[in-house]
Amino acid sequence: MFFHSLSSLFIFLPIVFIIFPLIKKFNCQYANIFLLIFSLVFYAFDIPWFVIPLLISSFSDYFISSKLINQNNLSKNIRIFLLITSFLINIGLLVTFKYSLLISNTLNLKTTTSFINMIDSLILPAGISFYTFQTLSFSIDSFKKKIKKMPSFNDYFLYVSYFPQLVAGPILRPEEFFDRNSKPILNQNHNLIKNGFSRLCYGLFLKLCIADELSRFNDIAFLADYNMLGFLDTWTMAFGFGLQIYFDFSAYSHIAIGISRIIGLPIKENFIFPYSSNSVTEFWRRWHISLSTWVSDYLYNFLNRKLSPFFYGVIPLIITWSIMGIWHGASWRFAFWGLLNGILILIHRIFKNNDFIKDKFQKLDLISNLITLCAIMSTWIYFRSTSWEQANTLYKKLFNFQNFNLGLAENYYLLVTIFLLVTLFAGYLDKFKFSEIIKNNRILQILASSISIVLALIFISNQNSFIYFQF
Repeated sequence: MFFHSLSSLFIFLPIVFIIFPLIKKFNCQYANIFLLIFSLVFYAFDIPWFVIPLLISSFSDYFISSKLINQNNLSKNIRIFLLITSFLINIGLLVTFKYSLLISNTLNLKTTTSFINMIDSLILPAGISFYTFQTLSFSIDSFKKKIKKMPSFNDYFLYVSYFPQLVAGPILRPEEFFDRNSKPILNQNHNLIKNGFSRLCYGLFLKLCIADELSRFNDIAFLADYNMLGFLDTWTMAFGFGLQIYFDFSAYSHIAIGISRIIGLPIKENFIFPYSSNSVTEFWRRWHISLSTWVSDYLYNFLNRKLSPFFYGVIPLIITWSIMGIWHGASWRFAFWGLLNGILILIHRIFKNNDFIKDKFQKLDLISNLITLCAIMSTWIYFRSTSWEQANTLYKKLFNFQNFNLGLAENYYLLVTIFLLVTLFAGYLDKFKFSEIIKNNRILQILASSISIVLALIFISNQNSFIYFQF
């Protein structure tokens, strides 16, 4: 079920907002069971079998983590075996539902027509890439003995299936959901209803009024004959999709954070005006923060310890970013998109301590921001394109200064330009804590929330699914 559907906004969410705190006043355990059941119903409402891989991942990792935490006399080899088992189960789920066809095509495996049809008919369970990371983080932290006490299965399953962030993050770590006694933090915190409602309204506005409108223009542009497009066309398309995925994904994070604050669990920020960054490295510290830090902590740091630090750590960096890319989708174009971002980070590492670069660029934030912005936007071509031929042709045209023909709708250029300027201006205002001024002013907060929700409801009939649902 979508957060931005009418049934969700006017039936399901009011139910949980009213009933959960009422039960919580009398019994936290029963309240958590209610929230768990609600989360599973919300997740599996449209396609009930989606809950099966979720159960497999949850049951297996709970059993493995219980062994790692409760049995202190296990040998090192047994502990490693249990951790590897957790990896194999979760990666096996991803391979089965997400990468089967890619592997079959890449290896040119001779498979029957019925097998290929079966793979094609498989629907990717929403959020499988997110909740497998979440269960894996619990298993890894259990292996590292960071978790001292195993929570009850109901609480653990609630941690995995917690509906506000289940399908597209932010990815929760165990310490963000459980206290030191392995009890859910949402049992202790007071509801932040006003702040949560404001974030919910803001997220709906970003999704329905901006991201979905950009989506319609981008779809038309990427369906055009790319061989006939020029330099300005391809850059507009790159910026157009870069803005769309930012508004779409940050909208989901705003909604998830808002709903969770109303329920009583604070979730960390997931986007902090990434397009205002002055380097690619800084960009990925501001974009999808829960995923970036997860990959850094559990994958990159491990590879960095095990592999050679040769040439600015290029080997672990490239491996990490290639995996990061393929995580986003079952196509080698996504892996190449990740590789491009890894190369851009490597370039930043090489030149960031250069005295000439420091003197000429780092003192001028505008130039640094412009270079970073264009570099990041150019990579989205491979993320959005539907074929290698389209992606390669469009990417080459980004650097073809001889063709300035305009082959797209005039209002498309205008729309992308306006949203870009608004995005950059919002990032500029954030440096002066402008959002804090609105947050601390009740009148401004009510006004901003009211305008956001009214506009969102006007545009709600034209809604699209969130982009990251496919991951």
